[in-house]
Amino acid sequence: MSARYDQLYKQLFGHPEMVRDLLAGFLDAAWARSLDVSAFERVNASYAGDHGKQRHEDVVWRAKIGGEWVYVYILLEFQSRPDRWMALRMQVYIGLLYQDLVAQHKLSKHGKLPPVLPVVLYHGRQPWSAAIELADLMLPAPAGLQSFQARQRYMLIDQHHGGAHGNIVALLFRALHARTEAEAITAAGALSARLRQEDMASVRESLQRWLQLTLPGDSADTIMDFEEDMTMPARRKIYSQEFFRQLLLPVQECREEGRQEGRQEGLEEGERLALQGVLNDMLVGKEAPHNVAEKIAGAGNLQLRAWIKLLIDGASPRQVFAEG
Repeated sequence: MSARYDQLYKQLFGHPEMVRDLLAGFLDAAWARSLDVSAFERVNASYAGDHGKQRHEDVVWRAKIGGEWVYVYILLEFQSRPDRWMALRMQVYIGLLYQDLVAQHKLSKHGKLPPVLPVVLYHGRQPWSAAIELADLMLPAPAGLQSFQARQRYMLIDQHHGGAHGNIVALLFRALHARTEAEAITAAGALSARLRQEDMASVRESLQRWLQLTLPGDSADTIMDFEEDMTMPARRKIYSQEFFRQLLLPVQECREEGRQEGRQEGLEEGERLALQGVLNDMLVGKEAPHNVAEKIAGAGNLQLRAWIKLLIDGASPRQVFAEG
């Protein structure tokens, strides 16, 4: 899968609204459906692995539940085919997360490690066939050793075979993986309706911008403009004018209200927040370029959008915000 595709999805799950909706839609727990966006906090996901190699591609959020933090570990190596050893990989990654929490003294008020929810997102056309529990990869333990064996398990979200869900994550996957124009328009309509709901207000502009960057344009002749792997055939002439009209309606309606109320400054602030979100993801563990905050604060909509596109297309923050 292309690095740009991974980066785009990383941006998508950089929004707490997306993570909250993912938990509410796929986790069978009452507390997951009652969480507010303000309960979530993004966590640095750079951990030292084998031979000191750093991991930067994962997204880790934590949410305060009952006064304690619960960590949601999202594996952003989006899987295009089943990975036999995924349960083992999750065991390693969560061990690294725990080591990092101990080293930084970020334990519970009782000095204990927090619960972790590991999530794997799968977009392949073939049903996921790999074990979701580490115990299924191991030989049966001899009598007396059973209780000493690892039992790491992860939550699999299968974009094609996971059943119907009304949350924003499932609706988005449905729109992105449509195979016919009719299917795409129907999916866009459902996604548009969800975006109109009040709890999506803060992410509406950013998500629509993400879609514009991910999808190639607004004509019936468009195709996906990032690398496609073998499980995702090119979708020529699927994303029609009507598809994009449906997706853009919620944002256009809000923009019209903003124009009527003289809220252009609010729209520019949305662009700035979106750009800052992109930079935050790319600068994890790194120093920001000189004067970048001042440059963003003084830029207009067109410049802000141009910077966002350059970053998504692969330019580094230092290249984009170079002096001169």
